[in-house]
Amino acid sequence: MNNSLRSVREAVAILGELGIASISERMIVEFERSWNSVPKETRESLDVITMLLAAVGVGHFDAETFEWTPTSDIVYSFDVEVFDIDRMYTLFLQGIQSISGDEFEITQIREEAGGVEYPSGRETQRVQFLCDGKECTYLAQVNYDWFDVGILDYMNEVLADMGNPKRLYFMSDGYQECIIFYCTQFWARRFEKKTGCRLYSNTKKA
Repeated sequence: MNNSLRSVREAVAILGELGIASISERMIVEFERSWNSVPKETRESLDVITMLLAAVGVGHFDAETFEWTPTSDIVYSFDVEVFDIDRMYTLFLQGIQSISGDEFEITQIREEAGGVEYPSGRETQRVQFLCDGKECTYLAQVNYDWFDVGILDYMNEVLADMGNPKRLYFMSDGYQECIIFYCTQFWARRFEKKTGCRLYSNTKKA
């Protein structure tokens, strides 16, 4: 079945079978109202499952304290055109920590202005953190308010170096939302079979 033709509650049931069961009745009702307000011809070009996952995993940002809190411990989502340029990678790493199941710990996150590191002359931003005490550094390419998704590949390299069998698997909602899971390859393939949505563990293949 085309995912755009599924009802919201059918999508919720499928995600529940995959262990994504922390979708409250209030969220379902609010999402149904929003989804049903979209013209039918527009809905047919959208994917109800990815749109729902994006809503479930986006977390909550407090406009007064500027603190972000997760709304799921299984899925994390964010807009790759970020609103908080100075903390885009800090928030990303906090999001990854929130779906880690406490199987690893990310601490001492620092985002520092970099310099011209690439032959092309493009500016970079240095992102440093500890993952289970190991020092990690990623040079993110600066492109205004756009997130460098290459850090997903870097995080998977970090997990591999730790001997961790799990990886970050991700997909897009078809627009600007990046949806991420921390899981085994077996779970990723099961997710694909259940939902019809493709997951990737390498941005070069996405």
